[in-house]
Amino acid sequence: MKNLSTKTDLTSLNDKQREAVISESKRLLVLAGAGSGKTKTLLHKINYLIDDKLVDAKNILAVTFTKNAANEMLDRMIVSADKTGYYETFLKTKGITVSERNKERQNYLNKFPWLSRLTIKTIHSLCYQIIKTDGVHVFDNQFKIVADKKGNNEFIGNIAEESVSDIIEKVTINLSQNKEFILRLKRYILDYFVDFVHIDNAKEEFRPEGKFFTSLKGDKVRSKSEQYIADWLYRNSIDYVYEPEVKVGKSTFHPDFFIPQANVYLEHISNKSHPSFWKEGKMKIAGNTCIKTFDDATHNSAVFNEVLDRVIKGRISADLSSATVLRYEEEFSNFRKEIKRFFREVNEVRNKIVNSEKPLAQIVEEASKSEFERVRMFYELAIPIINAFNEYCTNRSYLDFDGLLTKSIQLLEEYPKIRERYRDKYKYILVDEFQDVNNLQVKLLNLLTKKETQLFCVGDDWQSIYGFRGSEIGYIVNFKQHFSDSELLTLNLNYRSTDSIVNASTEAIKKNKFQIPKDIKAVKRGGQKIKIFYEEQEGQSNSFIWETIEKHIEEGISPEEILVLYRRSAMASDLKQVLKGSGHKIQFKTIHSAKGLEAKVVFILGLHSNKGGFPDPWLQDKIYQVIKPTNYDYLLEEERRLFYVALTRAKDYLYLISQKGAVSDFIRDIPNDFVFQDQAELDETTNKIILCSKCESKLEEHFKFCPECGEKIGGNPILYDADLFNKIKTEIQAIPLEYTGYLEYHIYKARLENPRAYEPWSSREYELLEQCKDKFEMETLCELFGRSKDSLLGKLDDGAVF
Repeated sequence: MKNLSTKTDLTSLNDKQREAVISESKRLLVLAGAGSGKTKTLLHKINYLIDDKLVDAKNILAVTFTKNAANEMLDRMIVSADKTGYYETFLKTKGITVSERNKERQNYLNKFPWLSRLTIKTIHSLCYQIIKTDGVHVFDNQFKIVADKKGNNEFIGNIAEESVSDIIEKVTINLSQNKEFILRLKRYILDYFVDFVHIDNAKEEFRPEGKFFTSLKGDKVRSKSEQYIADWLYRNSIDYVYEPEVKVGKSTFHPDFFIPQANVYLEHISNKSHPSFWKEGKMKIAGNTCIKTFDDATHNSAVFNEVLDRVIKGRISADLSSATVLRYEEEFSNFRKEIKRFFREVNEVRNKIVNSEKPLAQIVEEASKSEFERVRMFYELAIPIINAFNEYCTNRSYLDFDGLLTKSIQLLEEYPKIRERYRDKYKYILVDEFQDVNNLQVKLLNLLTKKETQLFCVGDDWQSIYGFRGSEIGYIVNFKQHFSDSELLTLNLNYRSTDSIVNASTEAIKKNKFQIPKDIKAVKRGGQKIKIFYEEQEGQSNSFIWETIEKHIEEGISPEEILVLYRRSAMASDLKQVLKGSGHKIQFKTIHSAKGLEAKVVFILGLHSNKGGFPDPWLQDKIYQVIKPTNYDYLLEEERRLFYVALTRAKDYLYLISQKGAVSDFIRDIPNDFVFQDQAELDETTNKIILCSKCESKLEEHFKFCPECGEKIGGNPILYDADLFNKIKTEIQAIPLEYTGYLEYHIYKARLENPRAYEPWSSREYELLEQCKDKFEMETLCELFGRSKDSLLGKLDDGAVF
């Protein structure tokens, strides 16, 4: 146990953070805005439970959703416990490998046994532990983890040598021993991944001007009907030649098919075919047999099969019962990329089915009723593969990540004594990033929670961006409906970004309807407003970004503190090439992968309304809609949350890249008050507004110093201690928010009555000024903060003076 003589130090927390930490609520959602210190609050909660409430560390469970987040949580707990400061220095040391970091982390966990008693895990790692300990009742507890990709190290465990994609392909090869299955699979790949017949409706018709349809044999033919004939011949191991050249006398023509085994030509007639009577006459002259089939007959497959059986098989003397065996490798050797894509779709459907908890029989029935042949064909192929995958994994004692959850849920549901044991153990459950939970994860949390359990959830509905992975924003937005007798508390101070960035992002996200309203305020005041670059010609934005990055690096900002974000990878390909030779190492990331990161300088690419721009609400394939329907408005709201995440990665400088004449709607959502405008434009439209040359804050004509950064306005700068100035600024910014509403009127009144006293002094500021008298004269300090000395004469009831 920790040294209990020392209580948790809560002085570094603001009022709302402190309220969350000491709350005794059994069901509490801490709604934490971006940069509001949510992880800090959660970790203080753990320390408070152990130090002040004397909770045994083994009774505390903290769950996250990524291995990195769990490790970060452990690292920060170690830093708070290590009074020597060595571990914090170790973490900041460059060049440390992952294995070295893991080893040192374990050393410190051993050094502080109470930390080892805590359970801080990803939700999948927790399930791994549950199944390893008690899973023998529902599964083989000597199981191996099968990951989506080889080498996946999401958590330490017994990892199978085979990946999910390996197994899907393996069971597909086995199913392909059935000739009908492999031919249906190949037809699906050819139609929807090679020919894309579902995209261009014109290709459904006869196309005499070109060959747009691929047969199972690999020939390109002119119509779906001819494709059907070619496939029938291939299925029956009957060789053919498509559109052979035939010479009769001086005439040359191309009948549709020649079948050597039957020594017969076949001409397929549709309403778009060229007249064929002259071909028939020529063929008779040459003594060739030519039979005709008609397009109308192909509309009924049973009738057409009977026709082909009669007119072709009847003319072949060879025994066709010993048809050639079709081999998977041979059939798909030219379509490796396409078959891999099909497997990815099968796996995505498999995951969605598990997370939806929708009965498989219901999905099969709904898919079979789809009006689209592509959807019906997909599920006819995918369901047998999914069933075979599940059987294979069970036989090999494999569990994937979803399987860990489903088996843990099954165990806790079916074995009440085991469920109660876990409930008694974990009396305090803390959940980070609660906005990312899905159906299965919430089900597991409910099974681990009883009435007396303290459930402490931290999250931000504005940052819910993983709907495509199955997360359900409804659990955080409707928290009180899902968890009875619950409370909600909002952390509304942003410590990361300047007020322009915070205000702009808040205004943008407020356009969403499905959300919890929040009033987020920035602790950091002033700073550069958001800059928007409108590209007029291709490549202009690359030059702007290059020059801006160089400028910031010259100012002393490290390249590691510069982040370039984009919605999709294609947006950044050109810029990466441009910056490749710069010698700077810039951080290019998709917005999804940047969640949780921050940087002094952030660029957001692709904010235009052309194809490939942002927002890009990508309605999922109709195949996935069978499992869970989605709509445009829902997806647009997630895109706007993604934009909010991108905006709030920036600490000081934010640049949005758009295109002239095709501005993204998201840019239109940002009020002009928070966007930097060219000084020339300001001079014309706002009666010569003056901006600070350093931080671009608004200035009044009588200011001698910038009230935000301390920059001297004109003349020679007064030398002062920058550290002391920043200390005073920090103290001013720490004034509790509850005082600000009362002060607003007096600030306004002071500005009207005395322009030089544009802000009132507070009691705390006044005390600081008294302490600084030895270093500065009062007149110098007043000038430093842009106030007049006269503002110290009067006092308000709350202690503020002006």
